[in-house]
Amino acid sequence: MRRLHGVLTAIALAGLAAPAGAADITHVATGGEHNNPFEVDLSFRWDRFQERATITHEAGAASAGIPGGVVGEAERLDYQRTSNAIVPRIAVGVWHDLEIHAEMPYVLGDETSWWYGTLYGNSSQGTSGSWTIADPGIDVNGQPCTPPSNCALFPVDPKQTLYKGGRVGDLTVGITWGIFNHRKDDTGPSWIVGLDATLPTAQLYDPAKDRSLVDWSSPYQTAGKPGPFGEKIWKWDLYTAVSRRIGAVEPYFKAHAQAQFASSGTYSNCDNVTQLVGADQMNAQAPVTCGTSGSAGAQLPWIVGATFGTEVIAFEDPADSLAIDLRVYADYRTKSRFYNELTDMNGKINETEGYAEGGGLLGLYLKASRHVTLKATASLATRSPHWLTGETGGSPDPAQTNPNFDWRTDAPGRRFRISEVSVFALSFVGLLQF
Repeated sequence: MRRLHGVLTAIALAGLAAPAGAADITHVATGGEHNNPFEVDLSFRWDRFQERATITHEAGAASAGIPGGVVGEAERLDYQRTSNAIVPRIAVGVWHDLEIHAEMPYVLGDETSWWYGTLYGNSSQGTSGSWTIADPGIDVNGQPCTPPSNCALFPVDPKQTLYKGGRVGDLTVGITWGIFNHRKDDTGPSWIVGLDATLPTAQLYDPAKDRSLVDWSSPYQTAGKPGPFGEKIWKWDLYTAVSRRIGAVEPYFKAHAQAQFASSGTYSNCDNVTQLVGADQMNAQAPVTCGTSGSAGAQLPWIVGATFGTEVIAFEDPADSLAIDLRVYADYRTKSRFYNELTDMNGKINETEGYAEGGGLLGLYLKASRHVTLKATASLATRSPHWLTGETGGSPDPAQTNPNFDWRTDAPGRRFRISEVSVFALSFVGLLQF
């Protein structure tokens, strides 16, 4: 215990004596200064993302003494998505604590897989009702299945995998201003504000394109022929962060809000209305109501969130340093109609219930010299359970029918829900500072 106490005391004293810097989250490139006329941060980052979850499918069943029966979970799907990307980034200090920056990822691979899981320790199919993904009993219009209609929702058995990637992603550009800089005035905090814009530069992912009319399988289920992944939307992210060095620790707080807007190329199920209706994947009224409904296309979410954390400076001198970053964060994403975990399966954008995501991050930042910094982070998060389908607008009046409404997936008692979500991410960065 004495040895541990001595080590901690030494770290604290070193932090008090060392020159104060800004936390990684509040760092900003600067320029136009007497001793630093021009600063450039050039980095290359590898990002790995993995999401695992359970997707359940509702079904109704008769129950003695309960009028209308009960609704339970008929099937369980296990879901996994894994992506890897290389992200070059440049930040240039154009004036005192004012930087402009840009980054554009190259997605090496983005794979989505789904397969039947187990439900209550039994077979995944038909536990609570008579309809399944393979045989829902009704077609998209709510009518009994009759040949040659293909009423199956999408293939599951055996394990299905869809491949995307091998392409450049969306370009993000932004500006960050350091209102206060603790490095220059150690009596106050470091405080930044910034705005990032993500441009819809990646090739559009059309989830229905070239699907099989026999089983509705995707053409991107061949590893050697991955598909695109672009969403063709604008994203504007406004953020602010503040940190304050106190000895060997630097606690910080960050808040952000992201707004998303459709572009001229944003996908809508109505873009493929003829194909989807012909494949029994869109209701019969869609050719008419796609043209008359002003809200048939994508409805994009807003995202707001906050991050709390601290950097612990384990070692620091004028040439190099080692910092440990500990943080927790939470985001909330509003209700939307857009790509979700079910899109790769059913070939459509779907209505997604709003949900929260919360997690933690551990980071190690090694400044090896004045010009070279190495960073590594790992994070683990979860999301609140939420519906992946649930369009409203199934109506006896054809003129009032929502073109996106599918009786097999959107009617209460037939919806899909995601839960038990875990999101794991790794990131490794090499940073050159000039």
